[in-house]
Amino acid sequence: MHSIATRIATVPLAALAAASGATLAATVLTAGPASAASKATTVKAVETDFHIALSKKTFNAGKYTFVAQNKGQTTHALMISGPGIKMAMTKDLSPGQSAKLTVTFKKGAYDIDCPVPGHKALGMNVNITVGGGATTASKNTTASKNTTSGGGGGSSGGSGGYGY
Repeated sequence: MHSIATRIATVPLAALAAASGATLAATVLTAGPASAASKATTVKAVETDFHIALSKKTFNAGKYTFVAQNKGQTTHALMISGPGIKMAMTKDLSPGQSAKLTVTFKKGAYDIDCPVPGHKALGMNVNITVGGGATTASKNTTASKNTTSGGGGGSSGGSGGYGY
C-alpha cells in the first residue's frame, strides 16, 4: 500500500518527464508509512529477587518500550542510564505490579538496574551495548515516559526517593 505522500511525490516526477518529452524508464521506490520509523520495540524486563531478565539480548539504536514486571517478593523498580540519559526510571513497583518505560537509544554502553538501595549490588544489574547495526545487547535513551499498572501499594514520589 502506498501512502498519500508517496503518490503525491511521484506525480511531479511523471509530469516533469512528460512535459520534457523524455521517456520515464526508472523504477519508483516507495518507503513504508512514516509511523513505522517511530514505532517502539517492546522488551520485557522481569524483576525477581534479585535478578533482571530481559526478553531481548541485542539492541540497535532506536526506540524501545521496556515493560518492567515485578515477579519478586519485595519492591523493585527499573532504571536505565548511559550516553544521553542520567536516569530514566519507573516508579517503585510492589510485587505483582508492572510499568512501562519508553526510551530512545543511541550507540553506546548502558546500565539497566534496580535503583532500590542494595538491589544492584545483589545482582539486579544488566550491562548492554547498543550498536548502530546488529550487535550485542545495549541501549541509549534520550526520552522517557512512565506509565504503571497493577495492584495497589507502592511508595510515593516519582523518583522513588533515592536522591539520584
